[in-house]
Amino acid sequence: MSRLYPVYLNLTGRRVLVIGGGEVASRKVKALLDCDAQVTVISPELGAEFLSWQAENRIRVIRRRYQEGDINQAFLVIAACGDPLVNQQVFAEADGKNILCNVVDEPDLCSFQVPAVVTRGPLQIAVSTGGLSPALAREIADRLRQQFGREYEDLLEGLSRLRSHLKEKLPGSENQPRRAALLEKFIQSGALELLQAGKRDQFHQLVEKFKKQAGG
Repeated sequence: MSRLYPVYLNLTGRRVLVIGGGEVASRKVKALLDCDAQVTVISPELGAEFLSWQAENRIRVIRRRYQEGDINQAFLVIAACGDPLVNQQVFAEADGKNILCNVVDEPDLCSFQVPAVVTRGPLQIAVSTGGLSPALAREIADRLRQQFGREYEDLLEGLSRLRSHLKEKLPGSENQPRRAALLEKFIQSGALELLQAGKRDQFHQLVEKFKKQAGG
């Protein structure tokens, strides 16, 4: 297999088709809804969570087996029904129509892979083995979750506030080196260690200190 190109997709408002109504499909749908995708699920049988999403008008449901043409107008397709014949049909149709397709646990029937992901607010760390061993990807992600705790979400929020302030007080490309230097200095200033020690008030004071260095 060729090396995969890592990329993050903006699925907001995009049409995504999920084929399957079991536990695996449920996990896929939940992740897609978290990304504000417009999700349609096709399956003759559905778990309780799908019915709840349908009642809340969060997903569209078609209660039957997949049929040729179902993927028309979809930006992305995920097949998670566990039927090898359906998987082959879905991938063949998607491939022929240049629609992104992932067949769960079938790397040869995928135009993209879904990595194991560690999420800390806006921070995402993705781990992929190119489909060779999802179990290893999950193991690595579990280790990263222990290494990158919730304090990284707070650190990123503070950096975002500081960055916005710097862009306001030090605008223009001529000030970009100074902005970058201040942000790098903040990262190296012990801000993370304050959060890890539970010293949130001191962390916020540090953010304000760096904001004053830019004026204001």
